[in-house]
Amino acid sequence: MNTKEKILQYLEYKDLSQGKFCRAIGVSNGFLTSGKHIGSEKLKAIRDNYVDLNMDWLIYGEGEMIKATGSNEYGVIYDRLSEEEKEKMPKHLTEVLKSNNLTDIIELVVKEYLALHDRYLTIQYTLSGLILSVEKLEKEVNR
Repeated sequence: MNTKEKILQYLEYKDLSQGKFCRAIGVSNGFLTSGKHIGSEKLKAIRDNYVDLNMDWLIYGEGEMIKATGSNEYGVIYDRLSEEEKEKMPKHLTEVLKSNNLTDIIELVVKEYLALHDRYLTIQYTLSGLILSVEKLEKEVNR
């Protein structure tokens, strides 16, 4: 099995699309179906984005396809969650964390931060309006 066939096996195992994989490592969608060889820059991008993928397995066919939990730089985030935390987590978050794709996880964190920031601003605006209303009522009561 060549390296690209192994990548396809990994994608199937992780239930990831070829398109999403190709975008994450910065290649065209046809990358996995054309040619047999992968350059060192592409391998580095794969290693950096798919930290649970065992590069020894990918390159040399040695070891297991998936690294053991805790054996990579970023850790397997989803596996570290308690069962209670996993049950509470929305499906879209679960899928991203299970993929262990660093790019997707960072993108998710940024999106969640921006959504929380927007909610914070909305609450702040609402509170400002309530404070003004209370101050106005206090003035009317004190007349």
